[in-house]
Amino acid sequence: MAELVAEGRALTIVGLDLPAAGNYSCWAGGVLLDSIYVVVSGTREEGMNVSCQAESYRGSFRCSWAGPRSAVFRARLTLSDGSLGEWVPASRRRGRFNASFVDPFFCPFAEELRPLRLQLEGLSDTSYINFSSQFFIRDIVRPDPPQELFVQRLGEHLHLAWAPPASWPLPRSYFALLYRLQYELPNGTQADKYVEGEEETWLWDSVQQVRISCRDPYTSPAWSPWSPWHGTGAAQQRRLRGL
Repeated sequence: MAELVAEGRALTIVGLDLPAAGNYSCWAGGVLLDSIYVVVSGTREEGMNVSCQAESYRGSFRCSWAGPRSAVFRARLTLSDGSLGEWVPASRRRGRFNASFVDPFFCPFAEELRPLRLQLEGLSDTSYINFSSQFFIRDIVRPDPPQELFVQRLGEHLHLAWAPPASWPLPRSYFALLYRLQYELPNGTQADKYVEGEEETWLWDSVQQVRISCRDPYTSPAWSPWSPWHGTGAAQQRRLRGL
C-alpha cells in the first residue's frame, strides 16, 4: 500500500500502486493552487492480446488489442526501412481497440529482412500502458474469400471454377494460392479437396453443396474465411429422376 509523505509544499508518494493513482490537488483555503493526475507506469503484456491481419501483400494491415475500458490508445509503426511512422489514434469497437497502418516502403516482390515493430501507448484512469510487438507481414496475411464460385453439371461430374480474392495481388503466377474446397455428400458428411495454383477442378455430381477458402501456400498464415455455401442442384436432380 502506498504511503503519502508531506513535507512543506511537497507531497511524496512512496510505493505508488493502483489504489493511490488518481487526481491530487493543492489548495489554499478554498482556492485551488495546482493539481496533477498520477498514474502507474509500466509495460503490460498479459491481457493485451494484440492481433494484426493483412488481406494481401500490399503493405496495409490492421491491428486490434484488448485494454481497459477507460483507456485511450495511440499506436505507431517502425517501417520496413527502419524509420518511425506517425502516431495513429486508436478507435474502440466491440470491446477492442483498432488501428490501421500502411508501410509505403513495403515491396511485395522482395524478401522481408526486417520485422515491423508496433508500439502502443495507452492512458487509463489508473495506469500508463506501453507495449510493443514485432512481426513480418508474411506471417499475418489472411486473404479474403475466393470469389465468383461457379458450378456446372457435365454428365456425372461437376465442373467448379472460381477467381482469387479481388484484394489479392497480381500476377497470379507469382502470388499463387492454395484453395480448399469443402463439399457435402448425400449422407451429410463433409470432405475436403485441395487445389494449388489452379482455379478450377472436378467433383462427382452427387455433391450437395460446396464452399471454398484459400491461403498462401508458401507461408503458414491462416486460411481465409469461407465463401457462402453454393448449392449444386444434386438433390433436385435425384427427385426428378425418381418421378
